[in-house]
Amino acid sequence: MLTTDKLIPIVDTAKAGYSLPQALYCQEDAFSQDMARVIKQKWLLVDHVSRIPKQGQYFLYEVGQESIIVIRENADTVNAFYNVCRHRGSLLCLEQEGARAALTCPYHAWSYNLDGSLKNARFMPEDFDFSANALNPCHLKIWHGLIFLNLSDGDAPEFDQEFAALAPWLEFHGFGTAKVAHRAAYPTHANWKLVVENFLECYHCVTAHPEFCSRHDRDALVACGAGPNSGPVDAAVRFAPVLDAWETRAAALGRPMGCVDDDAHSANMKFYMQRPHREDILSETEDGQPVACLMGNRQEFDHGRMHLSFGPLNHIIACNDFAALIRFTPKQATFTEVDIIWLVDGKAENVDVERMIWIWDVTTRQDKTIVENNQRGIASSRYQPGRYSDQERKVITFTNWYLNQLRATLNFPAEATG
Repeated sequence: MLTTDKLIPIVDTAKAGYSLPQALYCQEDAFSQDMARVIKQKWLLVDHVSRIPKQGQYFLYEVGQESIIVIRENADTVNAFYNVCRHRGSLLCLEQEGARAALTCPYHAWSYNLDGSLKNARFMPEDFDFSANALNPCHLKIWHGLIFLNLSDGDAPEFDQEFAALAPWLEFHGFGTAKVAHRAAYPTHANWKLVVENFLECYHCVTAHPEFCSRHDRDALVACGAGPNSGPVDAAVRFAPVLDAWETRAAALGRPMGCVDDDAHSANMKFYMQRPHREDILSETEDGQPVACLMGNRQEFDHGRMHLSFGPLNHIIACNDFAALIRFTPKQATFTEVDIIWLVDGKAENVDVERMIWIWDVTTRQDKTIVENNQRGIASSRYQPGRYSDQERKVITFTNWYLNQLRATLNFPAEATG
């Protein structure tokens, strides 16, 4: 087992500006440490509240070995509980989603109300305490229609102040009144950090993503194709006049301006940036034409898109008429669930789903192949950490952030400066 004493020297050998030691990408014991020290400590964006509009509707969110029931109690309340019966630990809900008047265990028929309280337990002794056997709750937060969970054993980390800076853009894009138009799963046989690293760099875009590149200015892809400060400084300088001109036009149309770019020492490494896509297209579709009505508070198309991240595992990419909520869920050392939930305005009708999903469906399928090949190579006895390029600056920030998360819980000071 990878104990704390064994983990410390592995973390200590990680070299700034290089990919991580092999064990951190491959070993189940290292994955268990990631779950305990990083993933369970963060707020995780899991879905949109429009998924469960009616009383009793639920879905499961499964991360690592944990299964969480997210269920609507009534019009005003959504709850989250660990999917574990308090009798002998059986799973309560076996289907990924559904509707229940009560949560009844399929093993011995213990039944729970939608608020998690124990409703019925047959043939229990007279001294049995119903109130002491409610379902174990999971920390939950609903914000701008987005459902977040936190699996901390104690108090959840502070939410409101941490993410307050993102509120103007979420409001403008109308996420609070949006609705789910489509969802798709892309199970990926690779470590969660490889999935994240791939998503935070556009060094591979020209080679692997011709469709994605066709929607964007080349300088934009090099300068900030994977978020703010993801590319070389000189590329950002070259792209700046184009970005400034677009921001002036977009601001005049009501789009709130600004940027968030947390560093490697932050709690969540959240970020936000917006930029134009190609001038001759209105939306990130194959023909450049919209698939739905404008989202949120927009009055007309501004040829722009945004990338918002609550943390390395959760991203939203939105153009003017639809948004893709991209969720990376660690399951095992070399297996990550990649899910995309497409959102449109709550008033949208006759959404062209096939055209809407095109860009992120084809890109994510390509990424699945890339990252799985990366994982297979890293498993080799010949793998050694490799140096990152100038177009992988966001990956350096991420790996430094990840190591800092471990260092903080292993009780030695953070050293990364990226």
